[in-house]
Amino acid sequence: MNRHRILVVDSESDFIKTVREALNSSYKVSAASTRKEGLDKAKRETPHMVILGYLEPRGDAFKLHKELRETLVTKNIPLLVVDVNPQEHARKGWSREQGMQMKAEDYISRPVEPAELAELVGGILEIAAPKSMELRDALEQMERVLKRVDKIEKMLTK
Repeated sequence: MNRHRILVVDSESDFIKTVREALNSSYKVSAASTRKEGLDKAKRETPHMVILGYLEPRGDAFKLHKELRETLVTKNIPLLVVDVNPQEHARKGWSREQGMQMKAEDYISRPVEPAELAELVGGILEIAAPKSMELRDALEQMERVLKRVDKIEKMLTK
């Protein structure tokens, strides 16, 4: 069975554990705990969805969002932003308004119930994944064509 791949990026291991427990039965979940690791995995694994949580140092989640949206292979991946608990906004540097500006497919605050998270992820994938998969297929086809063009150029220059 070919399961959808979900990448969760968050500095808090407890949150990553919660996401894994909520989604592992239906999805292939991978995780990253830093902005760099998250971007590298997103480029390498091309997940069907990214769950973006809180990252240290302050502001890294916003930077990662920007990098994902500016990178060809990741710019169309659906994004779910899971904000910190509203009581932690001041301490951790988040504001709901900033999070909403990320233009993600959805935005929720912690605490998150596992069943609610699974339902939300399923809904987002149902809507966004076909478009994302079409774009991914087109990109892969374009890469194959470019490889063939390179081979032909090499043959012609011999």
